[in-house]
Amino acid sequence: MMRKPPPSMLEQAAGDFIRSRRGRPAAKPPPSAARAVERVLRPLARQFGVGVEQLREHWTEIVGERLAKWSEPETIQRGGGGVSTLVIRARGAAAAILQAETRRILERVRTFAGDRAPTRLRILQGQARRPAPGPDDQADVKPMKSPSQVNEGVEQTPEARLLSALNRFEKSVRTREGS
Repeated sequence: MMRKPPPSMLEQAAGDFIRSRRGRPAAKPPPSAARAVERVLRPLARQFGVGVEQLREHWTEIVGERLAKWSEPETIQRGGGGVSTLVIRARGAAAAILQAETRRILERVRTFAGDRAPTRLRILQGQARRPAPGPDDQADVKPMKSPSQVNEGVEQTPEARLLSALNRFEKSVRTREGS
């Protein structure tokens, strides 16, 4: 094992010079904002219960994939006496289905949120933020026949009846414009 030779006078003087001229050490990075927020929000969540954002994140697990496509939680209205109401915005006929599933939804929300979960459900019928299911989500839709393939009075499919009605409407509009 070889020993390191003792530093020479010149190396020692250079080291002393560098140490005396060295700047301040780099500043420590700031503390994590996420930890600070968590320290504040955790007691508040215990006191007031979960928020709408947490419900929105887990909405598919709470109501199921089918209903999650057509609805979403909007707000939680806190009332006196510890009563709170979960307001859900549902698109179209999904509101009636959600109304029928109220008990199950409230049980699932309580399982997710704990003791401070909403005890009532209010369903608003209207446009939810999520887009309507696209063509991939719907069953096989047959393409509509062209107007030349539809004979008036003999239509048997809904698409043919629709095209026939549209053709009649187009003819009446053209006759009005011509008069």
